[in-house]
Amino acid sequence: MKKITGYKKNGNNNDLSNDFHFICLITDIALGKSRSVSVSDRKGTRIEIAVFNIDGKYYAISNTCKHEGGPLSQGILQEKIVTCPWHGWKYSVIDGKAPHTGGDSVDSYETKVINEKLYVNLIPKNLGKRVTESHESYTNLKNAVSGYLQPYEQ
Repeated sequence: MKKITGYKKNGNNNDLSNDFHFICLITDIALGKSRSVSVSDRKGTRIEIAVFNIDGKYYAISNTCKHEGGPLSQGILQEKIVTCPWHGWKYSVIDGKAPHTGGDSVDSYETKVINEKLYVNLIPKNLGKRVTESHESYTNLKNAVSGYLQPYEQ
């Protein structure tokens, strides 16, 4: 990934080239659509990010749902809320938080548009966290299905 060079935040000497990475051209993400990208941070760790274009403003959150890892970039986008396509968990594309009190959240990332190019800061502006546990009946069902399928997975 290309890094920003020569960009100064608020006109001062804070060069953002170490943390911001080129993702795509802004024309690559249509209004109301999203795109998934995979980038490596300074340590070489792959980060999966979902980028959304809402009314010409770009938002970036983790592409991985906290529930079961569903791809949020493939979710249903309604206004500024994305719904995971696997099990319906919802997140704000602005800050990665659940739209309801007490819900889980995913990492969110700052974006910048410079000369029609979209960049994402790989240091999360909000860290996601798991605050809920799966409902007992869901956990029981999941364990039963896993136990049933285990002999076939060998």
